[in-house]
Amino acid sequence: VKNNLFILIFFLLLGCSSQTTVSTNATLKTSCPIVLFSSEHNQYITGNTKPITTENIRYRAEINNYAFNSECSIKDNVFQAELSLLFVVKSDLTEESSITLPFYVAILNANDEVVDMQYYQVDGDLMSESENANYIETELTKTIKLQIPIFNEEELNQNKVVVGFMLD
Repeated sequence: VKNNLFILIFFLLLGCSSQTTVSTNATLKTSCPIVLFSSEHNQYITGNTKPITTENIRYRAEINNYAFNSECSIKDNVFQAELSLLFVVKSDLTEESSITLPFYVAILNANDEVVDMQYYQVDGDLMSESENANYIETELTKTIKLQIPIFNEEELNQNKVVVGFMLD
């Protein structure tokens, strides 16, 4: 009985040893990629009727700024970051306060080839002056969670993020 008890205690101690194992899902902090605004898709214009002319424009919007809300990191070979975008909307001839801005986020590699493309939309309402019903310049923000599959950190440092509007 003593031998059996000794063997049992030996296996328990061996199983509870303080061996350190490297976690495969550890989070590694990394630098954030460069964010660019598409020069061809930086302005968004929508109209009351089709085709859009200078006489029937509802509102104009532009992508104004960005910020990373948290540190950029890599977990399980996936780059992760929260990217916040600022949109500035100017009203022209609109009677409706609702705003819908479709946009994309493209990931480009070192050769400027599209690696990934993600589509989003920001919804909101135009702000109006308190003394009358005129709409004023309105700022909308949208925070998105970027998740980009990567193979190594060197590849990530060469990637670029491009943001632009989806146009008709």
